[in-house]
Amino acid sequence: MRLTNILMAAVFVIATPAIAFADCNQDIDKVEAALTRADDRGIDFETANQMRALLEKAYEEHRKGNEAACQELIDQAKSMGAIE
Repeated sequence: MRLTNILMAAVFVIATPAIAFADCNQDIDKVEAALTRADDRGIDFETANQMRALLEKAYEEHRKGNEAACQELIDQAKSMGAIE
């Protein structure tokens, strides 16, 4: 019983960053796609530049392995561009 609980906790600890990693990657793709069609999506030039800056910071955090910071930055960019 105790070993089962320990194993379940270990799986949770390992799986949680993997889920965040996947979410951040998917959201990065969404922001990149929106920026390639910024005019079609009604995203003005200044907003697109701000979103690109957030995207670059998110890339940096992603490379460092800081998925929580990556996701926070990408969420800001998604909000600016009205991306779901």
